[in-house]
Amino acid sequence: QGDTKEELEEVAYLRAKIGTYRTHRNTMETKHKDLLDKLADMEKKLGRRCEIKCKKLKKECIEQERGEFESKWRPKCKGEEVKTPQLYERNRQLRLELQMLYKQADTIISHAQAMKQTDDRKGMAFPSIKNNLRINLQRLQNEVSELGKRKATAQIKYEAEKANREGVEKEVKSLRQELINSKISSSIGR
Repeated sequence: QGDTKEELEEVAYLRAKIGTYRTHRNTMETKHKDLLDKLADMEKKLGRRCEIKCKKLKKECIEQERGEFESKWRPKCKGEEVKTPQLYERNRQLRLELQMLYKQADTIISHAQAMKQTDDRKGMAFPSIKNNLRINLQRLQNEVSELGKRKATAQIKYEAEKANREGVEKEVKSLRQELINSKISSSIGR
């Protein structure tokens, strides 16, 4: 097909890269599934544990008189209430970790799909770093030329203002001189 050795190497490299992304995706999916299972188990344990312990404590307390009920049941339930937020916090952390792993998997998949898309004209993955650098270089060169033009126009304006100012200063000097001469002549004429 007329492919050069470099193009074939690049295609092989991109295929290898996609393969690594696929394996990474598979591992992330299995880890995601394991975390979901672990989360479900923890939620079940949390629910069962609280229900079972509270039921036992309530049954014990119902059988006893009211004073014993207050002295035994409340501290035990308070102990369980102290443990419950820790379990909820761990549950929340696992959920966040799961969401983070899911987002990472999504970005890897989208990156692999972007690499898989090809430009029909060249048969290469796009956008290439080299082309991006060229575009940035051209943009910077355009900005530099624009700044050069702005500097040149500012320089022309400055020179025109300077010449105008010098002319005005000469005219002011001549008017002052005329004023002084007219004052001198009027003072002499008196």
